[in-house]
Amino acid sequence: HSNVDSDEVMFYVAGDYEARKGSGIGLGSISLHPGGHAHGPQPSAIEASLGAERFEETAVMVDTFAPLELGEGGLAVEDPTYAFSWAGRTL
Repeated sequence: HSNVDSDEVMFYVAGDYEARKGSGIGLGSISLHPGGHAHGPQPSAIEASLGAERFEETAVMVDTFAPLELGEGGLAVEDPTYAFSWAGRTL
């Protein structure tokens, strides 16, 4: 999906996060998806979820309606390869 009108931030708190396997997302990760950029689970995660009754994972998501900017701390820990995981490739 694309959040056209908002930036989306997720903090991955607990569990086994399956939707973005191999993307570098794990416990304690924070992701930022700027407004208008398509994002979502990998197709294999969607297929694996069919028929599932529950998942053992916890994340906190915030949609903002004002654009976010990365501060010094965010820039210092940015993973430059994460954006390319949406295209199935690396830098």
